[in-house]
Amino acid sequence: MYPLEHLALDWTSAGCKLRATSFGGLRMDSARNLRFFLCWTLLAVSANGLNAAEVAEKLSLRPAHRSGEQSRVEIALQVGGDVKLVSDGKPKNLPMSVVANIKYDEQVLAVNGAGLPNRSLRHYDEARAVIKVDKGGEKPSLEPRHSLIAVEKPGSSPALLYSPAGALAREELDLIEVPGNTLVIDQLLPSEPVGLGDSWKLKDQALADLLALEAVSWTDVEGMLASVADGMAHVSAAGNVSGAVGGVSTEIELKIKYRFDLKTRRIAYLALLIKEKRSVGHVGPGLDTVAKVIVTIQPIAASAGLTAAALEQIPEKVTPELSQLSYSSQGGKFRFNHDRRWYLTSDDSKLSIWRMLDRGELVAQCNMSALSGAKKQITLAEFQRDVQNSLGKNFGQFVKASQSTNDAGYTVLRLVVHGTVSQLPIEWIYYLIHDENGQGVSLAFTFEQDLAPRFADADRTLVNGLRMAEAASSTAARPTQAK
Repeated sequence: MYPLEHLALDWTSAGCKLRATSFGGLRMDSARNLRFFLCWTLLAVSANGLNAAEVAEKLSLRPAHRSGEQSRVEIALQVGGDVKLVSDGKPKNLPMSVVANIKYDEQVLAVNGAGLPNRSLRHYDEARAVIKVDKGGEKPSLEPRHSLIAVEKPGSSPALLYSPAGALAREELDLIEVPGNTLVIDQLLPSEPVGLGDSWKLKDQALADLLALEAVSWTDVEGMLASVADGMAHVSAAGNVSGAVGGVSTEIELKIKYRFDLKTRRIAYLALLIKEKRSVGHVGPGLDTVAKVIVTIQPIAASAGLTAAALEQIPEKVTPELSQLSYSSQGGKFRFNHDRRWYLTSDDSKLSIWRMLDRGELVAQCNMSALSGAKKQITLAEFQRDVQNSLGKNFGQFVKASQSTNDAGYTVLRLVVHGTVSQLPIEWIYYLIHDENGQGVSLAFTFEQDLAPRFADADRTLVNGLRMAEAASSTAARPTQAK
């Protein structure tokens, strides 16, 4: 019998297990402290023999990029602090640490009207991390077939990283989507010429892109030209950032230092110190962490990994399929691709729990379980009876009931049910999917009825791509346990 008892009624109550670790950065407590920090930086520079007289005129720090230019990028990241969970209604903090090293060659593919790159291709030859939480840990890595990563920055939308070779796993995306994205760091530069000691306010979008946030609601971060020496303009910045990520608020204290090469007109070095306090969210734990990020960028003449053949793999337009992520169940019994609004919050061999966020709001939950080889596939009428019994007093009516065969040849039973939970109108969509060998998967999607337009056909998109073990690929992308 399929494990219907796993398909929880109260979709807002399922506990979240830690799936990934985010990174974040240092903040001054007030505008007064910010001015003190910037003035202190300038005084320190003057003490080393540099002063305003050495820069007689204001400098333009506008970048000069061209399509086809290539760079070597190395990123070192360290994070320490606590993850914050809620267990049995009580807050719980667990110590955590992250050490990551990422190296890639990057080629600019397009530059916008403001001279900023908005499309690039990267070849990663190193992307590894060690994540430790309490007494456990993971070592996520990037699959060799995903060494080529395209990056798109469509207007004010967040930067999109995807693999032309096929869908990334969430763990792979989290590994490479770190603060200091080299496609967007030029947004830190001032739009007007500046002299020593001049300051400017960093834009909300620039900080959101830099810190991989969904949005910035408020910031007082200001940058300042601290010195010019050896053909480099040295810039410091500090302040506070209030924003949102994963549908929850986050407070960041931030310090930035970078060097702008006046000859190549590119940022050559970037250092971030990020102190973050993030609330516990619908799809992940809270954070109380300090992160250090060092990014070095060196122009190169040619990259062995960014060949003409590699460039031919990049599509002219990013399709929804290319932006999807992949998942393989524990034990590899089934797999599917899903859009990035779905987050895995709990996963074991018996049950995985997913939540769908849309523009930061919790829209739906999906509980799914692999079925062991069934001796007899149940009928649609039996499925309806069992679902009605499981819902009990919450059951209202069946809206739809269907049986079909999908492109993979699987039998698909689908039920749409309306009912109530605590007087709240709820819609459930139940699935039983079996292959010819009796292997199968049960799924239950749950959402408030007034969220149905936003949910749309999210269930069909996920289910249509589901494949059983005989078609499953290697689960090598799943992170290994840290020792």
